[in-house]
Amino acid sequence: MTALARTLSAEVLKLRGTLASWMCVIAPLLVVTLYVLQMSFIDYGHRPVAPPAQAWSMFAQSAMVMWALLMLPLFVTLQAALLAGLEHGPDRWKHLLALPLPRSAHYLAKTLVLAAMVAFATMSMVVLVPIGGAVLGWVQPKSGIAGAPPWDLLVSRSLACTAAAMLIVALHTWASIRWRSFTVAVSFGMTATVAGFLIGQSARFGKFYPWSLPLQVHAADGRFTTWAVTAGLVGGLLVTTAGAIAFARREVQ
Repeated sequence: MTALARTLSAEVLKLRGTLASWMCVIAPLLVVTLYVLQMSFIDYGHRPVAPPAQAWSMFAQSAMVMWALLMLPLFVTLQAALLAGLEHGPDRWKHLLALPLPRSAHYLAKTLVLAAMVAFATMSMVVLVPIGGAVLGWVQPKSGIAGAPPWDLLVSRSLACTAAAMLIVALHTWASIRWRSFTVAVSFGMTATVAGFLIGQSARFGKFYPWSLPLQVHAADGRFTTWAVTAGLVGGLLVTTAGAIAFARREVQ
């Protein structure tokens, strides 16, 4: 078994039953549930019922925008801090780094586990959005939702959003491991998320801000998807490489 495989296996074992593992389901479920509740209590009045395909598309895109704009950056922030806290809290770094394994393997394992959590949570929207839409169509027929959900849209946008999020995954892995304080790691992410809420709406600067890259997948009818995916993957790879090198050279106190 390679060094990276061994560290990954250890990370998975440590995550069993933790808040971090449960959040992979709770976070996307919360987004869809809240949006369904919001749409259920809207007064549709005498407005004409939208065609089913249009109603499904609007519902799916709105739910995924809520995930990309608000919940996803906060999800990455919390998960990264919780993952690093597994070692910071009991002061396990000294023990881990005394093992006959490359230091970079521990850093890469944290990054890959966080990336897998983000992928699982984001791709969960492919299942949760249709369920939420079906519930909304039942409780609020005037929503116009009926028939089959837009599977192509759900899968393509979720995959692209996952790829675009890899840069913030890399940034938060670095920040959460660099500073022992849970407060510092979370404050860093919350500040970046709030800034992203404002910058992400800018046509000029939004597509260059790391925390708004997942949102760019849904902006302008997907016009910036290729850019967001490329920037997320390439930027994530560069930041992860730099972070692993710095971690390997750093003295752990």
